[in-house]
Amino acid sequence: MKKIELAYIIDDDEIIIYLTNKLIMKSDFCQSIETFTEAERALERLTLAAQTGENIPDVILFDLNMPHMNGWEFIEAFKKINFGKEVPTFIFTSSIDPNDKQRSFQYTEIKDFITKPLTLQKLDKILRLIDA
Repeated sequence: MKKIELAYIIDDDEIIIYLTNKLIMKSDFCQSIETFTEAERALERLTLAAQTGENIPDVILFDLNMPHMNGWEFIEAFKKINFGKEVPTFIFTSSIDPNDKQRSFQYTEIKDFITKPLTLQKLDKILRLIDA
């Protein structure tokens, strides 16, 4: 399987970030994690990474329901950034709205729709989808 060096978690809920971070580190899912409570800050960091070619994440998990910039606005801005490589993204949300899941299929950048909470089985699924 492809080794994941860097993962981004974008979620406005600091408790979710904390718990997700703990599970990811315990599972040896990746080498390091960068977390963001605001999608705008993540986009700034991603733009800088694309410009320098450094610290480009291997995977991004992002929430849909966030203040200021929601997940749909994030993915629209994200897909305009040229990284020079594929950066798989996963919606990571508490939304159970079937319209959200259906809408996610419209984006080739989104590999899957993962519902909270994160589990070891879901991390394994993410790894398999990245590797495919």
